[in-house]
Amino acid sequence: MEISFSREQLKSYDYTNAQTYILDAGDYYVTAAANAHAAVNNVLAAKGADVEGDASFTSLYVVEEFDATTYSVDSYSGVAITNQLSDAQGDVTYLTRSDWVGTFPTHDGEVSTQVSTWGNEINGEDGVSYTYTKTASDELLAQLESFDSGSPVDASTIDVDIVYGADNGLTLIDLRGLDYDDPLWDDLLDQLTAEDYYTTVSCSGYGVEAIESVDKPFTIDADTANGLIYGSTGKMYPSAMTLAQTWNQELALEFGTMIGNEALLGGCNGWYAPSMNIHRTPFSGRNGEYYSEDAFLSGAVASNAIYGAATKGVYAYIKHFAFNDQENHRGDREGQYSIATWLNEQSAREIYLVPFEMCMKVGDVELKYIAQDEDGNLTNATTTIRASQAVMTSFNRVGATWTGGDYGLLTGILRNEWAFDGFVLTDNANTGVFMDGYQMTEAGGDAKLTSLEEAARYDFDENDAATYYYARQAMHHILYTIANSNAMNGLAPGGTFVEGMRIVDKIIIAVNAVCVLLILWIAYTIFRTFKPSKRKLAKLERKAAKKAAKKAAKQA
Repeated sequence: MEISFSREQLKSYDYTNAQTYILDAGDYYVTAAANAHAAVNNVLAAKGADVEGDASFTSLYVVEEFDATTYSVDSYSGVAITNQLSDAQGDVTYLTRSDWVGTFPTHDGEVSTQVSTWGNEINGEDGVSYTYTKTASDELLAQLESFDSGSPVDASTIDVDIVYGADNGLTLIDLRGLDYDDPLWDDLLDQLTAEDYYTTVSCSGYGVEAIESVDKPFTIDADTANGLIYGSTGKMYPSAMTLAQTWNQELALEFGTMIGNEALLGGCNGWYAPSMNIHRTPFSGRNGEYYSEDAFLSGAVASNAIYGAATKGVYAYIKHFAFNDQENHRGDREGQYSIATWLNEQSAREIYLVPFEMCMKVGDVELKYIAQDEDGNLTNATTTIRASQAVMTSFNRVGATWTGGDYGLLTGILRNEWAFDGFVLTDNANTGVFMDGYQMTEAGGDAKLTSLEEAARYDFDENDAATYYYARQAMHHILYTIANSNAMNGLAPGGTFVEGMRIVDKIIIAVNAVCVLLILWIAYTIFRTFKPSKRKLAKLERKAAKKAAKKAAKQA
């Protein structure tokens, strides 16, 4: 058996000095073994240690010179890579091999009087486990309450022509198959109304509403990592963790392809999956939905799943972007303002962002569409689009800034370094009081996952240049993604989309009809229960007659 891997996998991220990816000089040992412990022993044996290892299963690769150039630009976009998340480092000591004992983690804070439900060790004199607390500084509290995205662009310097409702005669199907930068997109976006912007950006939970001005149909987004809860046949598959345990990339591809087939049968367009956050502990609340404690394995499985779905026109919202590695206090309950996640850029780049990056770089899929030439003739055409077309952000914060409104994460890394032009959606925004709509669009996000207008939290000033500029970018991302999805199957330039009754409307009508019939049946049953029968009425009449006769006789 021959096993190979890319030399790029040996790179590491230096967030302090080079502030980019490097390849350190030195000896790199490569080995095959049954498990991590056996692998270490093989390497130690190759170094001459007296251990139960097999040195013959070990190879040595030597890097003669330190290299801070080769991997300092992104392999997909060619954009220079540098720190984007420095604000998330915080006032924390990070573990390092250069001072293992001196930097080993300790508790940050003091023992409180609050009983811990998180499984802390016994730390109270009374034999009880208490939480550790630390008082936040005024500066940190101000950052937590701020809606600052971290964008370096001064909003007051943005000067654009604001255009609504132009009559350019385009529909969304006319843009299918065209590049994201095709100038025809500007003409289409000019047709949008202010109401189109507000509705789409602020309320796109579990589907994006139809947009009449560009003839965009209603599109359905379905949840669940191991299937589609609607917009399909209802079939479910084993958990994502089970799939990862097979180490079978072909099976992951087939799983994604079947999700795509299910969507074609049931009408689903977007898939709120796969989920690929890291198993930091065996007890995390979403481990069954996430793949592994290993970033590369997570990315290898997830990227194949999204590729399979993309071959059928389904855009998969890879999630939760990023660092959503615990469920407790993440910000999805009333009164919660989301957890602040502190980390350095090395761990971000080498662990938590790896699965997302692998999905972004899994490759392109073939897109078939109908093209129209200048004479109006229609022909079958084929192009390719990126398999990864959608991202869902997370509840938590990166440092003090909400991930869905963090410029460094969404624009610095996702949009710029990874050259992503697709759809970025928040996680559920029904209770997210910290999820500001303008901050989201300024950071590089596109829409909020809610169908409740009161949860929109988006002050769309249709006359403000900056608000319009960022909302227009968001609509471009959303419409580009949908135009090249299965939502537009069966349409050709010049055609008009006629929207039939939605599945959800059919369900509502069916439920209402069943409820009405049930109420009528209950009323009828009550009526029959208490309505006297003819025999009972005759008996009551005879009894009443006898009583009347006795009364008459007595009076006589």
